[in-house]
Amino acid sequence: MAQTKHLDWFRDRLAASRAIEPSDPTPVLEWREVRRAETNFQARLIPLSEVRNWGSDAEGNLRHQTGQFFGVEGVRIEAGSLREVRSWDQPILTQPEGGVLGMVARETEQDGVQFLLQAKAEPGNIGTLQLVPSIQCTWSNIRRAHQGASPPLAELLAATEGVRFVYRAQHNEEGGRFWLKSNENLVVFLDDESQVTSDLTYFYWASLSQIKALALIDNVLSPFVKTIIAPL
Repeated sequence: MAQTKHLDWFRDRLAASRAIEPSDPTPVLEWREVRRAETNFQARLIPLSEVRNWGSDAEGNLRHQTGQFFGVEGVRIEAGSLREVRSWDQPILTQPEGGVLGMVARETEQDGVQFLLQAKAEPGNIGTLQLVPSIQCTWSNIRRAHQGASPPLAELLAATEGVRFVYRAQHNEEGGRFWLKSNENLVVFLDDESQVTSDLTYFYWASLSQIKALALIDNVLSPFVKTIIAPL
């Protein structure tokens, strides 16, 4: 069930922030270019047969060897007159659990309310680094099923003091590609910034006005950021 305990309070803080917060996205873009120049990240398409740690199960579906993350299965659709064709088959991504998409926020005397954007590298990104939510991960990532590092800022999800969850709500993933998957969207406000223990090298504090300006620039801002801030 959606939680909105601190939403009205936070909307008031955003309204008070407008008079002092920066609106020019140039500093954010310049910072992103510096980070991109420092990033050693390469991706290329390879045959599925060469993908490490993934393979077909007994029914021919694509799975990770741990059984976690997503799978690829087939779906058959009977749509009647609702779509362009009445029936079709397609592959679809399946995942036993969803993920977390969260924006971390704070308020300063000088710049008002700010949101923490993450410059994240993904194999399909145009320009390598995209500005994404502060927290963007699946529960499999949080449990470290990949045996790698914990996702940045995951420590805030378990915090019992020093933070306020402005709102939390489940949102459907894009249903043409994902089977019955939802993510938890949330905004967490920092009353105590010492709750953050993650490395923030690839993070930048930006105002809501700057984020709105970034949304008008090609291939910079993740659409997930827009869905999280929409209720604000």
